[in-house]
Amino acid sequence: MSDSRLVQAFRDYEAELIQFLSARLRSSTLAQDLTQELYLKIRALDDGAVVRNSRAYLFRMASNLALDHLRGERRRAEILAEARSFLGEETDMITPEQALIAREELARLRLALADLPPISRRIFRMSRFDGLTQREIAERVGLSPTAVFKHIRKVMDHLATVRDP
Repeated sequence: MSDSRLVQAFRDYEAELIQFLSARLRSSTLAQDLTQELYLKIRALDDGAVVRNSRAYLFRMASNLALDHLRGERRRAEILAEARSFLGEETDMITPEQALIAREELARLRLALADLPPISRRIFRMSRFDGLTQREIAERVGLSPTAVFKHIRKVMDHLATVRDP
């Protein structure tokens, strides 16, 4: 299917796609953002791509974008909970002593991260702070998902030894 046919199909189904995404994500603003992202993705497709059912193809892409977004949101919530747990934070009452201990531990963790190779630090940041999946990280850094997993595991093991000597 040529680029123009898929783009035309997108235009034909755009309102339905927004409605579909709004229902899945419970946000019309987010649905519009993901619909725009979908448009950019189909514009970037190879002209030689063969798509037999444009509507099904577009809705599958939209569904995948929604799932990716929801996974990212869930991952960010997990990271926040993990960070709070890691620092032993009680959100309503932190004593000055707890704050000092947390700052000292954070300083130790920063130093421990600085000891690691730059690629390991970068992969860890993308995983834990940017909320990217191992596959997304692998694509960005040019490694296999298995290699990305090993880098993350190496960082986590290193940080665990610093946190619990």
